[in-house]
Amino acid sequence: MADKLILALAYLWIGFTVGYFFRKWLDGADLPARAERTRRTVGAASARAEGSARRAGAGSGWPAEDSSDAPRGAPDVPPAGFPAGYPGGSQGASGEEQVDWIAEDDRVIATLPRSEIRRRNLLHRVTATFLFHPDGRVFVHRRTDTKDVYPGLYDVCVGGTVTAGEDYDVNAYRELEEELGVRGVPLYALFRHRFADGASNSLARVYGGMHAGPFRFQPEEVAEGDWADAAQVEQLIAGGRLCPDSVQRWRDYQAQVAQGRPFGRVIAGRSPVPPPA
Repeated sequence: MADKLILALAYLWIGFTVGYFFRKWLDGADLPARAERTRRTVGAASARAEGSARRAGAGSGWPAEDSSDAPRGAPDVPPAGFPAGYPGGSQGASGEEQVDWIAEDDRVIATLPRSEIRRRNLLHRVTATFLFHPDGRVFVHRRTDTKDVYPGLYDVCVGGTVTAGEDYDVNAYRELEEELGVRGVPLYALFRHRFADGASNSLARVYGGMHAGPFRFQPEEVAEGDWADAAQVEQLIAGGRLCPDSVQRWRDYQAQVAQGRPFGRVIAGRSPVPPPA
């Protein structure tokens, strides 16, 4: 009986020993495959981390790009803890025009190159000025085909992007002189306008002025222009030939400001915004 017990224990020990070393051999043979699986896993994780860092602007000083499903042109929410921009002129180190990315309350989130504002369709400041003839017609111009937004469409306003640190009023006077060669014409603050679509995302201050000409068109901005009455403006709108933001501003001006009155009566008794010093 004792011999059988000893023999059984011996078989058990041999089986355990053989199983142990057989498993070690299998683990060794699988090492290359396991190493390859580990390499792929780590590589994929690193790629995801690198992509996340690029989207977050890690180390670049730029605000994080929105990775949500919000449409382009949706209101911007400042990233938590992000600095309120930095002071400086309208030109960056690269020589490109600098523009303030703003929140809905007009607070500066960051100062970015104009091309970045356009690429990401971020909310920024603009001015828009209606220029009326003394007889009541409004000046309408066609944008050049090289414009980055709404090329070739007609516009019932003169204006543009407010550069970093620039005042709205200063920009309105500057754009009027640059685009039409008009200087010394008083401008009157009319209303504020929020606009967003797939091409533009802006917070505008809208002005009005009166001038009978002549004009000197800026060739990079203005292809042609002429006076138009309200019926002609409506024809451009009906034909889809007027810039979408100008369509809204024209509607707002007619409904909220003019209310059937000529521009001369709209500004009667009002003071113009101060011109640049």
